Amino acid sequence: MLIKFRKPCFQITLATINAASGYVVSSLRRVSAWGAAVETQSTSSEEMVPSSPSPPPPPRIYKPCFVCQDKSSGYHYGVSSCEGCKGFFRRSIQKNMVYTCHRDKNCQINKVTRNRCQYCRLQKCFEVGMSKEAVRNDRNKKKKDVKEEVVLLESYELSGELEELVNKVSKAHKDTFPSLVQLGKYTTNSSADHRVQLDLGLWDKFSELSTKCIIKIVEFAKRLPGFTTLTIADQITLLKSACLDILMLRICTRYTPEQDTMTFSDGLTLNRTQMHNAGFGPLTELVFAFAGQLLPLEMDDTETGLLSAICLICGDRMDLEEPQKVDKLQEPLLEALKIYARRRRPNKPHMFPRMLMKVTDLRGISTKGAERAITLKMEIPGPMPPLIREMLENPEAFEDSSDSGDTHQVISPHEQPIL
Repeated sequence: MLIKFRKPCFQITLATINAASGYVVSSLRRVSAWGAAVETQSTSSEEMVPSSPSPPPPPRIYKPCFVCQDKSSGYHYGVSSCEGCKGFFRRSIQKNMVYTCHRDKNCQINKVTRNRCQYCRLQKCFEVGMSKEAVRNDRNKKKKDVKEEVVLLESYELSGELEELVNKVSKAHKDTFPSLVQLGKYTTNSSADHRVQLDLGLWDKFSELSTKCIIKIVEFAKRLPGFTTLTIADQITLLKSACLDILMLRICTRYTPEQDTMTFSDGLTLNRTQMHNAGFGPLTELVFAFAGQLLPLEMDDTETGLLSAICLICGDRMDLEEPQKVDKLQEPLLEALKIYARRRRPNKPHMFPRMLMKVTDLRGISTKGAERAITLKMEIPGPMPPLIREMLENPEAFEDSSDSGDTHQVISPHEQPIL
């Protein structure tokens, strides 16, 4: 299964990152048609006519048990019967019981004597019309229901190959991205209460942490099964196209709604105002909104790792030399996420497509991020850190800018980088 996105990707190169690697996410077509239809019915006040409440329906009364004359609980196996005679008849038929009467096979069966002679009680069941076939049909139906349930559960089991893939992706993600509970949070009072165009102190810290995060994303990509079998040019294309997507996904999974804060990999925790002042600017509200949308999905580390790999391994990225090979690598990732997510949430089948739709949302945020980089470059006093520059900006626009003395080096596909 391949899901295609047709959003524009960024033409940036990771020159400073020696031969980074990445997964190819096949393109996603946004799944639209999820959600429940809501019917509304309006009635004008003139049409509202008060009416007296209708009396409750009378309780249903069954004839006494045809077998023993005890109080009936309903119609079972074709006749009105009590729970005792219903259970006795069912067990007798299912177990093919053979009973013996120690008298003349004409014992009286009533509420008091029904347990004294099983032979005569079973004969009475047949005489009043209890159906042996109804018991067999009921048993077969239950067997079918159990069988269907087992098949359903088995369909959510990962094959050995997919299980191994899930474990490798999950470990690569956890080793390159510590969870929120592993971090020792700390905060800063720098411009925490009011927004400014740019807090240079926060920007320096944010850019330092972002550079480290990019390096970790490269390490994550190189550890994904099959990534390094792609051509060097395709590895770089995938990384430069998806690096910002994954960075945003990682930041947003560390959102704490109670404090409305984001936590970075060293434990630095910034509130919404500080995120704005650190360089996010107008991108801030979009990022926090996306973080809030992730919360109902309740993704664990394994699902975040798989979704990151799907963001990376995408055959619709521009300028790929072997897009079919990239698609081939993506197929098991999609299948693994689908089965894993369904296995975690058997009663929530829509979670998998909802996760995939987040890849499209991430691309939209990344597009805005690239636009933000253009204005941010004019706000900071010095050059932008190389890795962030390559991740965020269109290289052609950067090369054409006259106010920067930096040159943007491009790794040639024929150069052999250090992996």
